[in-house]
This record gives sequence, C-alpha cells and structure tokens, in this order.
Amino acid sequence: MRGGEKDDDAWLQDAEVQTRIEEERGRWVVSLVFIDTNNPSRVLVNEIADYRSRRLAEIHARNMQLTAAKDTRGTQKVKKDDYDINNN
Repeated sequence: MRGGEKDDDAWLQDAEVQTRIEEERGRWVVSLVFIDTNNPSRVLVNEIADYRSRRLAEIHARNMQLTAAKDTRGTQKVKKDDYDINNN
C-alpha cells in the first residue's frame, strides 16, 4: 500500500454498495458499485464475475451486495439522483 492510499480508500468503509448486472457477449456480468455517502460523485465499480443466466447473476449479486455492504439491511443511503454511472 502506497503512502496516503489508506486515507484515500477510507470512504469505502461506509460506502453504499449496489449491484449492476449487464449482458456482455451472451454472459451476465455482475459488478459491485461502491458509492461514497458523503460525496455521491465518488464511485468505484468493481466487476466481480459473469454467469450464464440473468437469474444466476441476480442471486449471486444479491449475496455479494449483502456481504460487501456495511449496512446489511440494504437501506438506501444515497439518493439515486445524486450520482450517475455512465458506461461510455
């Protein structure tokens, strides 16, 4: 870990975690989206895995989200209009 990196990543401890499922080349790709609750414009998208069906991707995405989120109840911390994730 480089100097200062620990402080730069500290926001991830309290970040809201959402999932994103997208079809790519016939597979369903699951990504975790970490959103800074204090600065919703700061996001980190981490591609996790891909699955052969959307249903499998949804099951695994939900499990990963609950594991990664500090607030396991899944309550919304950030308003959806506060951030915009563009794949382009």
